[in-house]
Amino acid sequence: MLASLFAGRPTQAPAEALDIKFHAIWKGAQAQASALARYQQVCELPANGTLPLLYVHAMAMPLHMAILSHVRFPVRLLGLVHWSNSIESLRPIAAGELLEMECSLDDITATDRGQSFALHTTVRADGEVVWREVSTFLSPLARSKTGKKPASAENAEPAWGEPIAQWAVAANAGRRFAGPSGDWNPIHVSAFTARLFGYPRAIAHGMFSAARCLALLQQGQDPHTPVKLDLRFKRPLLLPGQVALLTAPEGNGTRFVLRVLPSGEPHIEGTLSPLSPL
Repeated sequence: MLASLFAGRPTQAPAEALDIKFHAIWKGAQAQASALARYQQVCELPANGTLPLLYVHAMAMPLHMAILSHVRFPVRLLGLVHWSNSIESLRPIAAGELLEMECSLDDITATDRGQSFALHTTVRADGEVVWREVSTFLSPLARSKTGKKPASAENAEPAWGEPIAQWAVAANAGRRFAGPSGDWNPIHVSAFTARLFGYPRAIAHGMFSAARCLALLQQGQDPHTPVKLDLRFKRPLLLPGQVALLTAPEGNGTRFVLRVLPSGEPHIEGTLSPLSPL
């Protein structure tokens, strides 16, 4: 693991390694009751007998790390940026359900920002696909000196209303989330370790921030409704910090942004919508 962080791996994979493929599978996966309860407490989610939408991602973390820390993975972990997530929850997953989790990585793609790749995760129960996710990562090039790209119509800002909620994020939020999520990334757990990676203080974990948003956005929703969640991770949130959640309608769903206060910079953006039937 430490070797994959530091030793001898480049930030950009050589051309001959771009078509590399990985596959990992975990049969008989099951949520641990204590970790699930702690996750629900930390993220302020209800305990309703089913797995929270993003807790399934946390359960799949061992598969993700098995691939990213593999001796043949051509890019070092240090410096990877979690760019986006797209998740489909096809039905509720009972807290004690036995699951089969499968994760794959096919190809590394060169872009103008660096090299990107996607981890594809599929979760089955009794052979039925119940949850799936695409997590996109970027191994960035050195910062461009050409300035910001012009905004496109696709990224046009909606007419945001007033914040539906504001809250404080504690200095120890990263440590509290690390235990139940299994993600002990040093940039999140303490100011000391974050400074080793160039941050002045610890930064909030994007998946923690997203879970806190979902705790509010899914209030009153039928937990049996299949949903699609798209997330884009924007600016880091230094801890401790203050955030505001804003929403706007988008189709039959909700577009949302979590902004850092007082700057107003976006921390995460996303869309939550009912999943269209096949």
